[in-house]
Amino acid sequence: MQKGKIAVIFPGIGYGTDKPLLYYSRKIALEHGYEVVGIEYDGIDKDACLKNKEKLLEAFNTVAGQADEQLKDIDFSSCEDIIFASKSIGTVAASIYAAKHSVPARQVYYTPFPQTFSLAKEKNGLVFFGNKDPWIDPDVIRDLCNEKKMQYRIIEGGNHSLETGHVYIDVDNINHIIQEAGDYLVGGPIYGEAGKRSGSGLSE
Repeated sequence: MQKGKIAVIFPGIGYGTDKPLLYYSRKIALEHGYEVVGIEYDGIDKDACLKNKEKLLEAFNTVAGQADEQLKDIDFSSCEDIIFASKSIGTVAASIYAAKHSVPARQVYYTPFPQTFSLAKEKNGLVFFGNKDPWIDPDVIRDLCNEKKMQYRIIEGGNHSLETGHVYIDVDNINHIIQEAGDYLVGGPIYGEAGKRSGSGLSE
């Protein structure tokens, strides 16, 4: 693959790159001249994962393995800049891949699972999660963000898609989320040069 800037999008189960958080993350990367690679998963049952913890843990390994296979031909060491945007189960794959292959990617994690943080690099990550997410314990995610000294934003009333059920609130939220995620990934008014600011989390 050619040298340059590259963005990798790690979707969730049932939350693909056509959904708002990842769609606009991808658009921002493209607008800033990044080559975008989207990971795809196969053979994962969302309903089974929600109902069965063992199935969910199996899915973590599955998505990590599939991401590894799909990215095997990319020479990240030749890239001048690398960003990862991930959602839900994809956050686990993103953190595993970066750690396993020593990829210095700036990371935005949307609704991560606790397992995401075991290999996540300290101070490297902007995290968004809702306080009404049925898949995770928001208090646990907040504490893990603080342990890893990651910036974080808690979306009031947000579920696992960071939606509240109120259209105008959700539209306003997605605007703020994408603006800050974009600033963190590619640089902007909030974070200056791409991802240079780091520190403990702040909630909204």
